Amino acid sequence: MAALQEELAQSRADVRWVRPEGIHLTLKFFGNVPESMIERLAEETRRVIQKERPGVIRLGLKGLGAFPGGRKPPRVVWAGLEGDLIPLAKLQRALEEAFTKLGFEAEKRAFVPHVTLGRVKSPRRVEKLRQALSSRQEEEFFPPEEIEIKELVLYQSILKPSGAVYIPLRRFPLK
Repeated sequence: MAALQEELAQSRADVRWVRPEGIHLTLKFFGNVPESMIERLAEETRRVIQKERPGVIRLGLKGLGAFPGGRKPPRVVWAGLEGDLIPLAKLQRALEEAFTKLGFEAEKRAFVPHVTLGRVKSPRRVEKLRQALSSRQEEEFFPPEEIEIKELVLYQSILKPSGAVYIPLRRFPLK
């Protein structure tokens, strides 16, 4: 993924690239959460995993894109996912429902399985970036068996000028 980010950086677009060790799949972003809610989130996550029993989810990386799409300036550069997307989406929906019952606002946008590669800081010089992304919309970077998701992790993210630092708070095995 680092090599791919370096290639895209040659567009000279104003992008803050995610450190390769920080690249992850987000199933739910909470924002600021009171510490008193962490255990309730953990309990609900365990309950959902026990009910859904997703097992190991096998994913691959395929295609590049940006949010938002269309004519608007891109804000997020991403790599798409392929593979066990049906059990992944089912798990994500079940978690979303459980967290909504705890009082967290439901995500209004549809779940699009992806990993964020970078965030566009300004719309300057994005045309070359758009071209690089569109020429690789169908490219397979890792086949679906390549990445095994064996656990969910509840992270605390600390925003720093150098980028986010992720601290694991709880781990939830999927099998």
